[in-house]
Amino acid sequence: MKIIEGALKGIDGYLISIARDTVKGWYEIEVGLPSKWVFDENDKIGCEVLIDEKEGKLIRISPKNHLIVIDDLVGFVEIIIDVNQKIEEKEKQFTDTMEEMKTELEEKANDYFKELDDLRAESFKKVGGEFAESLKEPKSKRGRPKGSKNAPKVEQKSEVVVPYEGITNTKPTETTTVSEETTIVKQSKK
Repeated sequence: MKIIEGALKGIDGYLISIARDTVKGWYEIEVGLPSKWVFDENDKIGCEVLIDEKEGKLIRISPKNHLIVIDDLVGFVEIIIDVNQKIEEKEKQFTDTMEEMKTELEEKANDYFKELDDLRAESFKKVGGEFAESLKEPKSKRGRPKGSKNAPKVEQKSEVVVPYEGITNTKPTETTTVSEETTIVKQSKK
């Protein structure tokens, strides 16, 4: 490979022409770039857009002083290419990541809606059935009181206090048993 061809290999596919400005005495490079690519001039090298269309842009790269040589212009175009390829790679990564996230989100949404449909279809039947079961009369339990293992059954007795014919300040004086379970206490005056 020859020296000049080897130096231009980095911008191969973008290089349109190399021209010499005989009035100013320096070289200029014209390159074709995709329309979305970004670039900007600096204080040493200028960029002029000659054609800007959907298909791409035609750019003239030229020095701003006599110290800049054609090697510097080629290096500047290589930087433009490198930066924009990195941008395209990042955009592709972002697009791929967004596609993955979109797919995951769609799957989660489908799972959510399936679960919601299942809840609508089944949960009231289940809860309604449980509620209906709770409305049934409880069966009377026989045997020992809850919490006692070997304790015998104890009968509960209740007392009823009956005031003695309209007297408000009374005290118990006489007890009468009506049945085995109920005791009535009669009250009389103090």
